[in-house]
Amino acid sequence: MAEAAGGLSRFFFATEATARTQRFARGLALWTGAYALTQWPHLEELYSRPVLREGRLDRWLAGPPPLWLITGLMGLLLVAAALVAAGRGGRTARVLAAGLFALLVGLEASTPRAYAELAVVQWGLVALAPLGRVGPRWATRLMMLQLSAVYVFAALSKLVEGTSWWTGEAMVLIFRSSHQGQHLLSAWLPLTLGPLARALAWSTIALELAIGFGLWFARTRKPAAVALVLLHLGIAGSMRVSLLFHALMLLHLLLFVGPREGAE
Repeated sequence: MAEAAGGLSRFFFATEATARTQRFARGLALWTGAYALTQWPHLEELYSRPVLREGRLDRWLAGPPPLWLITGLMGLLLVAAALVAAGRGGRTARVLAAGLFALLVGLEASTPRAYAELAVVQWGLVALAPLGRVGPRWATRLMMLQLSAVYVFAALSKLVEGTSWWTGEAMVLIFRSSHQGQHLLSAWLPLTLGPLARALAWSTIALELAIGFGLWFARTRKPAAVALVLLHLGIAGSMRVSLLFHALMLLHLLLFVGPREGAE
């Protein structure tokens, strides 16, 4: 038990260079700027219209937030994200960016997208992470575990939620979907139940598991990184999914590369 506890302590609290976390923080800030700019032309539609709302904070609101408030919050978010991306502002800028981003995700009228909620979690860890050149690696480890959990649980859910992924039916439905399918590769390839559909379904599960576990080990890190890129290229080429989703997931590779123990 003592040995296990010591290993767990080293896993989270051993001292290492913080360069990977700092790079990820700057990348996340740039990603957040792109997120804010894509929403800017649609602020009224996304936040301030009196429609049937499903936002995280709606139970606390008397009505839709006014457009002037949303515009101000989004402008402040862009400023805070710019400071973090430039490596300025220290913890104040990080905490401000994290708080503003979480607030805006919660105020949006629709249910938040999964990748936006992941970004909220990662911003919280970035805001609290050590700022010096070296420090305990708990924040980096937690962000890495968040990424692994996304892919491992995505694979496991496909294996246990029914037989559609076992038979390849799920891939056929995705390719034919008017909402996400019929896009580039899925529009060009008339997929039907059979060996190809099963191969695509099982290769998706295999890639997700390879990413979730392989990024942690030196011998498998490069193949797992390639798997991550291939998976998202495949999704981008066959499904209508926001490029922000792909960018955020690929951004996490910055956490798995670079100096680890000690100072740079």
